[in-house]
Amino acid sequence: MNKNAKEIKRVSLLSVEEFENYYLNSETPVIIENYIKEWPAMKWTLSSIKAKAGHNKVFVRRNTSQEDYKVGKKYNIESMTFNEYVENIEANNKKAQSSYLAVQNIKIALPELANDICIPSYVKKLHGGPFLWLARKGHYEFCHFDPDDNFLIVFSGEKHVRLYRANDLENLYPNPFGSNGRTIQSQVNCDNPDFNKFPNFRNVQFFECILKPGEMLYFPAFWWHQVTSTDTTISMNIFFGNDGTNTYISKIMSGNQWLSFKYWILNIIEQNRHLESFRSVLEYLPESLTSFLVKQWHEIPTKSQLDSLINAILDHCGLRELPVRSKDCKNPPKLRIRGLLWRK
Repeated sequence: MNKNAKEIKRVSLLSVEEFENYYLNSETPVIIENYIKEWPAMKWTLSSIKAKAGHNKVFVRRNTSQEDYKVGKKYNIESMTFNEYVENIEANNKKAQSSYLAVQNIKIALPELANDICIPSYVKKLHGGPFLWLARKGHYEFCHFDPDDNFLIVFSGEKHVRLYRANDLENLYPNPFGSNGRTIQSQVNCDNPDFNKFPNFRNVQFFECILKPGEMLYFPAFWWHQVTSTDTTISMNIFFGNDGTNTYISKIMSGNQWLSFKYWILNIIEQNRHLESFRSVLEYLPESLTSFLVKQWHEIPTKSQLDSLINAILDHCGLRELPVRSKDCKNPPKLRIRGLLWRK
């Protein structure tokens, strides 16, 4: 094991209270080994999913074998049937080597599978998913962070997972502001890091595991994660957060996650900055931010939280104050995440 790596703790059984006290609230990753062993999804194979939902349309990432993909810079999306994707994987052809079925909402794209899974009792507020992932052996998924707490569940095959703390933002060299999508990507290829270009990455401490069938890995929001499939793998993830009307926002704005959360918000600001509507977004920034956060996490920020975010945005944009509102607006302009289906 790498001298900078720590093993992730494994537990066989864990009550909801224990999970919240010892892991969720302390931002500590954990592998829960036996929670999903009775799920019907544990019997999934490529063939069984084809039989249930083979003709369903799915979105598949392309160019995934390129270095630009491995550092989160570039990919595009191709629509095909689930059957077509699996046929490529089984043939191990050239197309399979550069494709990845990622983040497919099971209830929307593959509803025939929905009764085979559950939402774990640890999840008090669902942010997104469940999502299906199906990777060929050897697929390297770029290192990135998501703005939600996360469960990663493996049904078939194995995954090698690296986790880096949220407060290592600068040491992971995030892609520049304005990068497309909902995630923030690292410029570092964790398998083959260029220490001349990214010297601070050399001594970064991280957690590491091989996630096996029937195991469920929890890791906190804004933690960087890099995942490689050591076999053809069928897996699922769930994005979630704390229960309450302001609990999650308070958590990510008051602890180790604040700098990464701020970077994430500023990246979305930069995604929108070139648009004609951006001035209107700034004019109505308190309302636009509130609407955005409600949509993301079903939570309402306090005035002091809004003030902190607005000050960060003003500083980023080189402004002293928000522009004067040019007109009354019943429906404040929306702040949107751009480039969800492709990255250029």
